[in-house]
Amino acid sequence: RLSKWNGETHVDVTPGEYTQLTGRAGRRGLDIEGHAVVLWQNGFDPRQVAGLASTRTYPLISSFRPSYNMAVNLVGQFGREKARALLEQSFAQFQADRSVVGIATQIRKAEEALEGYLESATCHLGDFMEYQGLRRELSDLESAGSKSRRAEKRSAVTQALAALQPGDVIRVPAGRWAGLAVVLDPGLRDSDAPRPFVLTAGRHARRLALIDFPTPVAPLTRMRVPKSFNPRNPQSRRDLASRLTDSAGRVADEVGVSRPNRSDLDTPAARSTRSPKTGESPEIADLRRRIRSHPCHSCPDRDSHARWAERYVKLQRDTDNQRQRIETRTNTVARQFDRVCEVLDALDYLDGDTVTEPGKRLQRIYGELDLVVSESLRHRLWHELDPPELAAVVSALTFETRADEAPVPLLPTKRVRAIADEMANLAGGLQQLERDHRLKTLRPLDFGFAQTVWEWASGAELDDVLAEADVAPGDFVRAVKQVIDALGQVADAASTHELRETARAALVELRRGVIAYSSTLE
Repeated sequence: RLSKWNGETHVDVTPGEYTQLTGRAGRRGLDIEGHAVVLWQNGFDPRQVAGLASTRTYPLISSFRPSYNMAVNLVGQFGREKARALLEQSFAQFQADRSVVGIATQIRKAEEALEGYLESATCHLGDFMEYQGLRRELSDLESAGSKSRRAEKRSAVTQALAALQPGDVIRVPAGRWAGLAVVLDPGLRDSDAPRPFVLTAGRHARRLALIDFPTPVAPLTRMRVPKSFNPRNPQSRRDLASRLTDSAGRVADEVGVSRPNRSDLDTPAARSTRSPKTGESPEIADLRRRIRSHPCHSCPDRDSHARWAERYVKLQRDTDNQRQRIETRTNTVARQFDRVCEVLDALDYLDGDTVTEPGKRLQRIYGELDLVVSESLRHRLWHELDPPELAAVVSALTFETRADEAPVPLLPTKRVRAIADEMANLAGGLQQLERDHRLKTLRPLDFGFAQTVWEWASGAELDDVLAEADVAPGDFVRAVKQVIDALGQVADAASTHELRETARAALVELRRGVIAYSSTLE
């Protein structure tokens, strides 16, 4: 097949992976040729195979990342400063540094352009960049004030609409349906803002939007909407609109104004929605005074200088962003190493350039969840388990479910369930510690293989284990071998004789049948 599982999803094989797979056909020195077959399936493209087979140069991309085990071993052997210097010379850092060459070239060109912009913005009356800074500060304050006022107005409108009830008579302030209307449905289910469904005095049943309410509305009066009202029925709309007009007329009589006629009730509003001008803040007034009193304010070429100054500010901002991108890409491996060491300092695995006793245990543990293994040993989580149970909990450190939505894992015994909870809490605390130090190296635990490996370590037959787990034989063998490797590290790093013997007994129980046979073939 031309796709493979990468741990998260199925992706197309690369030319290098294709060469590795097909290179297994035939043995050098024994066979004169070998054959590899790509199976046909829907969407099969022979040109893709031709492209994979004809590619002979492959990009080499480093996936190197400092780990906790690596950090304690490097610090123990070289000290922190020398270890950091070694990592700065790694191929991973070389690739990261090479990616910023183009950005550095852009920065050099931008710096030359900035000099020209600054020269064009020079004013003989004073410091024009200082003057432009005042203008920009004023513009930012006015913009912030405008945004704040708009947000306040939108909030007031939303609250007013949310308070409407069926039967409320309102005056829609703007839009095509401006005029009197009766609320049929407040429309509170909308996640952004209420969208009331109304009947206008012109007999139109419409759902309004926030744009129709530039200002807050309040009910003028209330009227009864019959339960039998059907907005699709013209007669129903006509009757309710007539009652709306009468209701509005009664309100006008009560407040002593002339009755509205139909042309006033349902015409596009030609009225202003501008709010009364508010007084300026003292900060804005002070900035205006300083701008007017600045020497450059009276320069006849002020507009021309301002254009060049704006270009300078914009390019300067873009250039600063480019410099920040370079800073984030250079010394990335060393910074990662520093953060790993900070976590190890917090957990007392390192004391400066000295590796502590817990750190010496971590030196013997290799794997993606090396710190979880070390902390589990440190907190003596596994000392009460028997060999099959130990194999079950250790499987969570090596197994990764392929399904996007994995089922809830089965845990074989009460003790395994209790230890699984403790391990999950411990791993959660370590992940939080990583977040505090801007790291993300530890993946979640996965107990999806715990029941299967417990049954195998307990002596169950292979057919029964595979049938119960619904797992392919090859995947089963691979997963068990990963558990065996982790158990070997546990046996080597265990701090007590009892746990060491339990781990060794678990290894014996796992190395049988197809597992032992596949090991002899290797």
